[in-house]
Amino acid sequence: GVETATQAIRLVLSGVFDAYPNLRFILGHLGETVPFSSWRINMTLARDGEHGKGFRDTFMSHFYITTSGFFSNNALECCIKEMGIDRVMFSVDYPFVANAPGTKWALEELTLGAADKEKLLSGNAKRILKLKTP
Repeated sequence: GVETATQAIRLVLSGVFDAYPNLRFILGHLGETVPFSSWRINMTLARDGEHGKGFRDTFMSHFYITTSGFFSNNALECCIKEMGIDRVMFSVDYPFVANAPGTKWALEELTLGAADKEKLLSGNAKRILKLKTP
């Protein structure tokens, strides 16, 4: 997770999104902690006279995240507040985390309203991945 978060940060800092503005990535495990740290990372990297988008804006524009093994309403709420519900998708993390806790959480414990729950559980994945439904 730490290595993946580091690579995501490096991608933002590399300027690759300036060269490829339509490039998008999906990070698992609620964004490998980057959404939780984005304010701090953004402030640490800010410099006087800097032009263009900062770290946080670039990250939020080019990355989506999945739940994959993080079935916590509190952690999900933080990520949704930071990134918006439209950038978060449900996923499991088998074989590292059994599927049953994720299924139970999604069906019985998730504390989202109906519209946001639909986006998290299927709508966002269909839209982001351009999936067709029968």
